[in-house]
Amino acid sequence: MSGGRLISGLIGLLAVLAAAGSAVAQLSTHASNKPILFQADQVEYDQELGLTVARGHVELDQADQILLADTVTYNQRTDVVTASGHVSLLQPDGDIVFADYMELHDELREGFIKDVRILLSDRSRLAANTGRRVAGNRTELRRGVYSPCELCADDPSKPPVWEIKAARIVHDQQQHIIEYHDATMDIDGWPVFYTPYFSHPDPSVKRASGFLPPIVGAGGTLGFHYTQPYFWAIAPDKDITFRPMITQDAGVVLDQEYRQAWGFGKLDLDASVEVGGAQVQTGPLGVSTSTDSATSVRGHVFGTGIFDLNQDWRTGFDLQRVSDQAYLLKYHFRQPPNFLTSHVYAEDFGPRSYGNISAYSFQSLNSLVGDGIQPIVAPIATYDWTSTPDRIGGRLHLDGNVLNLVRHSGADIRRVSLGSDWRLPFNGPLGDRYAFSIALRSDAYDSNGVQFEPTDVSTHSGVAGRIFPQAALLWRYPWVRRDGDTSEVIEPKAAIIGAPNGENPALIPNEDSQGFEFDETDLFRPNRLPGYDRVDSGQRVDYGLHAGLYNAEYGSSSVLIGQSYRFETQSPFPVGSGLEYQLSDIVGGLLVSPSTLLDLYYRMRLDHHTLAMRRQETGFSAGPANLRVSGSFISFKSIPGLTSPLEIGDQISVAVNAALTQYWSVGVHDTRNISQGGNTIYSGIDLTYRDDCFAITTSVQQSGVRIGDVTPGISALVTFVFKNLGETGVKLLSTQ
Repeated sequence: MSGGRLISGLIGLLAVLAAAGSAVAQLSTHASNKPILFQADQVEYDQELGLTVARGHVELDQADQILLADTVTYNQRTDVVTASGHVSLLQPDGDIVFADYMELHDELREGFIKDVRILLSDRSRLAANTGRRVAGNRTELRRGVYSPCELCADDPSKPPVWEIKAARIVHDQQQHIIEYHDATMDIDGWPVFYTPYFSHPDPSVKRASGFLPPIVGAGGTLGFHYTQPYFWAIAPDKDITFRPMITQDAGVVLDQEYRQAWGFGKLDLDASVEVGGAQVQTGPLGVSTSTDSATSVRGHVFGTGIFDLNQDWRTGFDLQRVSDQAYLLKYHFRQPPNFLTSHVYAEDFGPRSYGNISAYSFQSLNSLVGDGIQPIVAPIATYDWTSTPDRIGGRLHLDGNVLNLVRHSGADIRRVSLGSDWRLPFNGPLGDRYAFSIALRSDAYDSNGVQFEPTDVSTHSGVAGRIFPQAALLWRYPWVRRDGDTSEVIEPKAAIIGAPNGENPALIPNEDSQGFEFDETDLFRPNRLPGYDRVDSGQRVDYGLHAGLYNAEYGSSSVLIGQSYRFETQSPFPVGSGLEYQLSDIVGGLLVSPSTLLDLYYRMRLDHHTLAMRRQETGFSAGPANLRVSGSFISFKSIPGLTSPLEIGDQISVAVNAALTQYWSVGVHDTRNISQGGNTIYSGIDLTYRDDCFAITTSVQQSGVRIGDVTPGISALVTFVFKNLGETGVKLLSTQ
C-alpha cells in the first residue's frame, strides 16, 4: 500500500487489495462496531494463514487508542495483533507505552509487552522487563521502576534523583492508582527505604483518599512524637485531613482539618484536642499557667468561611480560639504573634458605598495580658458613602458607626457616631497644589466601668457626647527639574487644621484610638488618631519638606521631614507619643531604591527640644535574587514621663538567602533583643536542595520564647518532599 494513504475499514482496503478487503473488513467488525483507521507504507496479506502484515510507519487507530510501530501483524483467526520495532501505544488519558515488542488482542485491550517503558501524562516514567495489559485499563509490570525525575541530559544511564523499584507494579487506570509490591526507594542510586506494599494516585488524580507521609520527632517537652496524617476525599467538593499526634511526654493530640467549597463560598476548619497532657490553670490577670497532670484537655480551633449572598452582599467568619497561651507553641501549630482574633461579619458593596456589620472577640497570647480584660464586640457596624464629583470638583463623604463592647472585667461601651466631610482639590496661581476639606462628626456614648486614669481604683458610668467640626487646608509647591531621564523634585508642604479645643471628655473611654504611632506618614492628616474614641482637637500647623530623585533606569529615592505646632496647650495625645507638647517631635523618613539590587529605608523621631533620638527604624534588602541580604533595626528610647517598660528596647533582625548552586540554597535569620544582653527571640538556618522532582530542607531553629509549659530551646527538622508522593518530616532534635 502506498505511503500516506489513510484507509478506514472495508472501503479503503478494497481500493488497494481486493482479496484482502474482506479480511480487513472482518477485522473492523469482528470485535466491535468501532472502525479501524489504518496507515502503512506497505501491506501484505496471506489469505491461507489469515495474516495481514503492515510494514513501515504503521499507524493503527481504534477506540481512542493509537498504535505506532515499524511492523504490525494481525492474525484474523486468533484475533491477535503483534507489533515490533519502535512500538508506541498512545492511550486516551495521555499515557504513552513504549516497547520493543507487543502482542495485543480484544481491541488492543489485552496483551503482553516486552521491555516496556511508560511515559505518564505528567511526564513521570514507569519501566519494566515485561508487562501485561488487562481489560484496557490495567497494566501489570514485572521487575519495574517508577520515577518522576528527568534523566540526566549528559548521561541518561545515570540513576535519577530518586526512584521506586519493585518486584511488581500495577497501574490501575480505572481506580487511578499505582501500586508497588516488594518495593525499595533509591535516592541517587542508593537504597534508603523498603516496604512490602506502597501505593499512590496516578497523575490523572488531583485528590485521592489515603495515608500521607508521617512526621517523626523527639526531644523537648513532647519527647518522642509521631504524626500519621490521613487524607479523606469525601466528595469532589469536600475533604478532611486527620493528623493524630502521639507523644511520649505530652499525651495524644487529635488534629484534623475539614474543607468544603460551594459555588457561592468556601469553608475551612482546623481543630485539635490534646488528651492526657499538662493541666492548665489560670493565674493572675487570667494568664494561663500549667501543672503536671494527666487529666486535662487542651486544644484549638481555627476556621475561615466566606459566602456570597447575592451580587452585593457576602458574609463570612474568621475563628481563632485556643485553650491556653502555650498550647500552639508547644505543639508547633501556626500562631499569630500577639492575639487571636475571632470575627464574624456581613458586608455590602455598593457602586460608591461600603457597609459592614461585624462581631469580634480577642484572646491574648502575651503572658503579661490576661483574657479577662479582652473586649467582646457585638456588634460593630459601619457604613461609608462617597458622592460623584460636583460642579467644582468636590466630593461629599458620609460615614456612620455603631458599637457595642462588653468585658468580663473592665469598661462596657455603647457608641453611635455619624460623620461627613467635603473635600476639594484645586490648583494655585504659581503651580502650587491645594486640598481643602471640611468635616463634621457627632458621637454619643453610654459607658460604665470607665477609669479616667490607669491608676484610678474607682470607675465611672454615664452618658457623654460631642459634636466635632474640623477644617483643613493642605498646601504643597512641587519644584521639578528634568535632566534627561532623571527628575528632581523639591516640594515644601504645609497644612493648617482647625477644630474646637478639648473635645475628648473623660467619660468617653479610649478603646480604638490607642494604637497610635506618630511618624511622617500621618504628619499631614487632619485627624491623626485612629478609630472614633479620640479626636485630634485644637488648631495646629504642620510643615515639612519632601524631596525626591526619580530615574527610569536607576530607580528612585525620596525623603520627607517635618514637624507640627499646636496652638492649644492641652494635648489629646498620651505622654511619649511625640505630640504631647505644643511643638511636636521631628519625624522623617528616607526611601532609597537605586536599582533592583538595593532597597533601603530609614525612619526616625527626634525630641523637639534636645534632638535626642526617641524612635528609629532602619532596614535594607540588597543583592541579586541568588544572594539576597536583608536586615532591620528598631529602637525605642526611654522618654521622660513614660512609665511603661514595654515601649522601650532595641531589636535587630538579619536574614541572608543565598543560592549556592542551581539546586542548593541556604537561608540564615536571626532576631534578638539587643537591649537585654542580646537575648535571642528567634534565629535559625535552613539548607535546601530543590530540583524538578525532589526537595530536602534541613532546618535548625532557636527560640527564646518562654510561656506556660514552653521553654526556650533548639529544634532541628529535616523535611523531604517527593514529587507526586508528598512530604514527610523528621525532627532530629528538640530541647524546647
